[in-house]
Amino acid sequence: MSEDVLRCLRQSLREDDGFECYPFKVGSYNNKVSSHFQLDYAPNTMAVLVLNGPTMFDISFRRWLVSKAEGGDHKDVAERVPNPIQEFIHTRLDAAKKALSYVSPFTNAVDIIHDYEMTPSRRPKILMCTCGHIAGAAYHYKPEEDLSEPPAQKMIGLSLHPRFGGNFAFRAVIILPDLSLPETFVEPPAPKILDSDAEVLKALDLFNNHWRDGRFRDAGEPEERYSKQQKDYFGRPPAERWEVISDWFQTSS
Repeated sequence: MSEDVLRCLRQSLREDDGFECYPFKVGSYNNKVSSHFQLDYAPNTMAVLVLNGPTMFDISFRRWLVSKAEGGDHKDVAERVPNPIQEFIHTRLDAAKKALSYVSPFTNAVDIIHDYEMTPSRRPKILMCTCGHIAGAAYHYKPEEDLSEPPAQKMIGLSLHPRFGGNFAFRAVIILPDLSLPETFVEPPAPKILDSDAEVLKALDLFNNHWRDGRFRDAGEPEERYSKQQKDYFGRPPAERWEVISDWFQTSS
């Protein structure tokens, strides 16, 4: 059954649209986090991490957003779709959830936690970097665990994907409360692409101290990277992003 679920999700959130899906047990996540962040599900409950790589923006997001133009330009679309990335992700996840409802009675109940969701006390509802690490999607480099000596400066960790480096984003975790992964299921280890203390320290420094220029994304020499247009888009305040992609709508008219 879990194989059918994963197959369904990977058909809905296709790799050629820029998505990847990684299954893991809720218990594997809970074992790695403090009680503040633990999820209230049975240990073997099936969860699936959803992330996107560089091609999502240039292919599936662009296709979806251009379809909203209805003959207008980027200013017309901006009025109709004020939060385009968030709305696009919601649309794709809602479609995936609907597709799951046809797989089995055990997949009618589906909980989705988005990357930006917070608790009333302003804590993240889920630690996406931890999910990525335990699901085998992206290694989470932490100063206290991946450096032989702790740095003088307090630093937060950095997740790097084996193909995308830092050119990706965790989007959501899909949880199926009525479905368990087999006892024999074990998540694969996340591939480690930085080998030396010097490489790890440099990547952490770029992420913590120079994150605006995006150089941390290229740590580990990734095979696929964000396009220039994508970097320009996400590097600007939301109100200024529409100008970056105005050519999409000129082409479609």
